[in-house]
Amino acid sequence: MPLPTTARRARTAVCAFAVLALAGCSAGEGVRDDGPAATSSASVTASPLWPDHTAAAAPAKPGQGFHARGPVPGVTVPDGDLARVDGVRLLAADPATDRAVQSGLKECPDGSSCRLRAPAYADLTGDGKRELVLAYDDLGRTILWVYTAVGEQAHAVLEYAGRPGTSAATLGTDLVVTEPAGGRNRESDTTLRWNGSELAPLPAASDPAKGASKTRPAEDSLIKPADGTDGPGQG
Repeated sequence: MPLPTTARRARTAVCAFAVLALAGCSAGEGVRDDGPAATSSASVTASPLWPDHTAAAAPAKPGQGFHARGPVPGVTVPDGDLARVDGVRLLAADPATDRAVQSGLKECPDGSSCRLRAPAYADLTGDGKRELVLAYDDLGRTILWVYTAVGEQAHAVLEYAGRPGTSAATLGTDLVVTEPAGGRNRESDTTLRWNGSELAPLPAASDPAKGASKTRPAEDSLIKPADGTDGPGQG
């Protein structure tokens, strides 16, 4: 059906304006065909603006070269429940336990010179079962161990040697290790996360503990600081 006269006039005016606009954009050259418009596509990988300034991993600390070991010989974990395993016996049976610690364990659990803190438990692998966390306040250092149960066998998945008074707390299934860093009330935090075979430190750039506002371990920390009141034989 023919358009009304008014509509035909309006459409003619619009078309004339479009032609003039095209001519104006390419004055002296006419309308030019530059080919199909380029299509944008998302980059598969990010390209750094400054490749030589990437985030560095956290400085290496004693114990961070640890690799998960095999099962501790001669130790059975009933029903896979590490709460039913004696921590002193477990460390004594682990052939990787330091000789100085092995000797000191003879005072545990009831000796007045026992340096092993009370055992702690937390799910650090995300499988719904609790791992066993042990801490030993040796002379000049504090050593942390984490054991997980594989069936009825105990496997060490972390051994961390830190400064005296090193403590730890949980952040979800992460283990946050806190060390005195020198100076009054100063600390250094390292977050360790399960990677399928061991608890490994996160790079500094992705460590959630670095942005934490707390200056001391929370009151519900997994392992309390060695202040002479929490561990067996302390005093």
